[in-house]
Amino acid sequence: MTTSLPKSASVASLAVLLMGAVAIANPVTVVPGQPPVTVDLPAGWTSSAIKRGIQAKTSDAEVFVWFESFRPAELKELLAEHESDFKRRGVTVTGEANIEEKDFPTYFLKITDVPATYEGKPTLLRYVAVSPKDPNKRQLLVSVWASPKGGTRYATDLNAIFDSFRMSVEAL
Repeated sequence: MTTSLPKSASVASLAVLLMGAVAIANPVTVVPGQPPVTVDLPAGWTSSAIKRGIQAKTSDAEVFVWFESFRPAELKELLAEHESDFKRRGVTVTGEANIEEKDFPTYFLKITDVPATYEGKPTLLRYVAVSPKDPNKRQLLVSVWASPKGGTRYATDLNAIFDSFRMSVEAL
């Protein structure tokens, strides 16, 4: 399976070079604080509040990105909610997840790519967990789902989102 969001976008400290100009971005606060964790959403994307953070999506609902702040004890419940939602949407997990971990000065990063299909075609299903080394800070889970055509159509947007997110996390 090939995905449009290259693994290097998240593995290499979520950094990628943009492949083209992205429409004017709208900054959104993901986690309040000093400094807050923010992300720039491309024009045309919408965001809304959800139980633990925000949800961002494309206008055609082909790509969803969730930014959720949580305590470690909530992780099992959070993942069960995602599993239920993906099942309801018709996303089928087809194998074992590929997990990569990185250690940074102030946080750990865990990237989980889950092989999955949607409408019989390979789809992008990725989790990026940011775990601060300070046990008093909340953790952040960024989840991405893109339909097969959405993953291709919005690859540049996804790269821009993750690049802005990386810069915000590294400023902590």
